[in-house]
Amino acid sequence: MTSQHKKVLLVDDEPKLIAALRRRLSLDFNIVTANGGPEALEMINKDPDIAVIVADMQMPVMNGIELLRAVKTRAPAIRRLMLTGNSDQDTAIAAVNEGGVMRFFRKPCDNDELKAALRQALDEYAFQSADNVIEEAPAPAIDSADHARDAFLSVMNHELRTPLNHIVGFARLLEQENGLAETDNAVEFVKHIRGSGEQVLNVLDRILEFTRLASQSGGSVDETSDIVGVVNAEVEKIRKTARHKGVTVSVDSLRLKADIIAKHEEASMAIRELLSNAVKFNVEGGHVSILIKCDQQRVAVRIADTGKGAPPALLDRMGKPFQQADNSTSREHEGLGLGLALVNSVAEANGASFSISGGVGGGITATLVFKRPVAEAATAVA
Repeated sequence: MTSQHKKVLLVDDEPKLIAALRRRLSLDFNIVTANGGPEALEMINKDPDIAVIVADMQMPVMNGIELLRAVKTRAPAIRRLMLTGNSDQDTAIAAVNEGGVMRFFRKPCDNDELKAALRQALDEYAFQSADNVIEEAPAPAIDSADHARDAFLSVMNHELRTPLNHIVGFARLLEQENGLAETDNAVEFVKHIRGSGEQVLNVLDRILEFTRLASQSGGSVDETSDIVGVVNAEVEKIRKTARHKGVTVSVDSLRLKADIIAKHEEASMAIRELLSNAVKFNVEGGHVSILIKCDQQRVAVRIADTGKGAPPALLDRMGKPFQQADNSTSREHEGLGLGLALVNSVAEANGASFSISGGVGGGITATLVFKRPVAEAATAVA
């Protein structure tokens, strides 16, 4: 049975509220309902076609978090969403961070936003419950030499010349014999100089890393890494940035540990780049969903955001080095346009594959597929 026929279970102890929500969604989804946590768990035990559960936070006997944690234990592939009031938001965010809840929505939630989330949840259920890891179309190939050169020169002009001008300009001000060096302005100038210098250093480091990885493409790798550990570590590093933007991040894996053939630092770099993009280009109050899926030979890491997304032609350009969704000098987000190209280079250097596509619920979905070690591949998949 395809995910289109899978069921969405709505759980609330208020009959009128659940009836209203069912009316809003029944034309687009196969909806079933339960009046509380115990009834919902009983339905899940009996009905294998339930793919998504949407639970209210405040319910007697078993609240939404308790219910969704129980669902995760009994049927971990089911996607878990929760509806909360404003007073429950901190608790809901903590539940997302702990992994019991995939995503939460504030009541009353926007109908289109909820429908988009349910489509994404059904798509994620199909991905997570499939027998094998399905590789999507590969990431765009490296651009031609002429285009790459022009893009490189454009980025260098913006990302190097501007901070270097700051370094030189503020340094000259400090050198002038007009008393500025003895004022509070000097402290601000030093901060600007240091910040601009660090920006230039970061640019150079990323270019050198991209060049190094490109030269290693197709080589053999004899190192293994636990990708579940890598993902969890990188998620913790970015939570502060995500929280500042109001973006929640959830991680779901059916395994506590999954070894892949890849260098640890390079796998970490790839996940870091994808998470950074997913948060940076997301909308305020958005979400980043991370799934880790294993079969006997491969492990896939799928990172989906709820940002504005991009058309296929733009996605193709974004996957090439020194290209961004907006290449104008007045663009909203700074950067080299190397993030996705770096991820692609990591994949090629470690015998993995990388793909990007428009997300089912909006935004962009990026998927990395690594090979498993021979010893791991010989064991049954959890």
